[in-house]
Amino acid sequence: MNAVIDCLMNHRSIRKFLDKPIEPDILDTILQAGTRAATAGNLQHYSLIVVDDPAKKRAFWDDEMLDAPTMIIAAVDEYRLKRWFELNGAPFYFDQISNLLIGYWDAVIALQNVVVAAESLGLGTVYLGEIISKDMAGILGTPAYVFPAGCVLVGYPDESPDLRPRLPLEAVVHHNGYRIPTDDQICAYFKSKDERWLLLTEETRQKFMDKGITNWAQRTTIGHYTQEFVIEDSAGVLRNLATAKFRLTLE
Repeated sequence: MNAVIDCLMNHRSIRKFLDKPIEPDILDTILQAGTRAATAGNLQHYSLIVVDDPAKKRAFWDDEMLDAPTMIIAAVDEYRLKRWFELNGAPFYFDQISNLLIGYWDAVIALQNVVVAAESLGLGTVYLGEIISKDMAGILGTPAYVFPAGCVLVGYPDESPDLRPRLPLEAVVHHNGYRIPTDDQICAYFKSKDERWLLLTEETRQKFMDKGITNWAQRTTIGHYTQEFVIEDSAGVLRNLATAKFRLTLE
């Protein structure tokens, strides 16, 4: 093991934070680490938006997790490049779906760099995936060609949760082609999640069963990521795409 591998292997989501701000030099260091991430064409198709205003954070989420002192949003940003191109007489056609996806890639790689740097310095982090459906333009005033890609809360941890289980390597790694698993293999891959259902108290399990939920897979969809939730989230994503003016069809 080395320090980097040790940091990666011990990642866990932190949802309780100390009432302690991140020192400015520490924040600058982790942001600088973010900008050292790989980037397409060395153009950095992203921006990192630091949000520490409590009212701004609450505008995104009304959740106790937002007691974390700092929220960092990684956004696809083709607007900055557009301005540069215009000032130099260069055409702008980076509003295509390929540029959106390249920018998304750039943004989340940079944000992961931020997370690893933060955790290496003793900070805790948690990703908030729903940022892609939040009204970033309305809350933060982002212009066209800017789209929310990822979000992380960062602060000093006030808890030390156990490591969460992950699928075995053979479930997620394929060599020279996609391997279609058998039903038995699927069951083996998700064994730890199925066993989690059995670890619930009888009372909790009965509450789920009263809703027609009889296993952890059903608890994941019917009981958490419901169809209504997914549709509402998707509506927000489509609104953000329209606001950002990325073209999703060839014209």
